[in-house]
Amino acid sequence: MKTHNVVWWHGRFDGMELRQLHDLLMLRQQIFIIEQNCIFPDIDGLDPLSFHVVGMRDGQVVAATRIVPPGIDPHHSQQGLDPAIGRVVAASSLRGMGIGRDIMMQSILACQKHFPESGIFLNGQQHLARFYQGLGFVQEGEPFDEDGIPHISMRRAAVDNAPI
Repeated sequence: MKTHNVVWWHGRFDGMELRQLHDLLMLRQQIFIIEQNCIFPDIDGLDPLSFHVVGMRDGQVVAATRIVPPGIDPHHSQQGLDPAIGRVVAASSLRGMGIGRDIMMQSILACQKHFPESGIFLNGQQHLARFYQGLGFVQEGEPFDEDGIPHISMRRAAVDNAPI
C-alpha cells in the first residue's frame, strides 16, 4: 500500500530481505540511540518473535514498528493479553509530514488483522500522549522513566479496533 510515496510492508521478521533488515536496524539506531542519546539494548531478542510494519521510500526504510504478539513479553502489557506496538520510528527527514500517523495506522491495521479480538498496548513517550489519544489510545497508570525518557502506558480497547 502507498501513502506519501511510502510503500508499506507488513510481515514476520524472517520475511524481511537482508537489506531491509539492515536499514531497519540502522534507522532505529540513528533515532533511538544517537538522536535520543539513549544507550539501550535495541536488539533484545523480540524482533524474530514479532510482526513488523515497515515503510520504504525509494528503497530505503523510513518508518517502522514492531508488534509483539500477546503473551510473549508481559513487560509491555500488565496482563500480557494484548499485542504491543513498539519501536515506533520515523526518519527525521519525514517528520511533520504525517508519517507518524501513517505508520501507526498501518500498525493498527496489522493488529486488527492478526489479533482481531484483542486491544492494543503501547508504551509511548509522554510528550506524544495527545498524538496516541487521537488514534484511540487511553493512558493507563502514571508516567514512568524508561531509559531516561518519560513514558506512559496506553491501550486501545478491542471494541475500538475498528478502522479510524
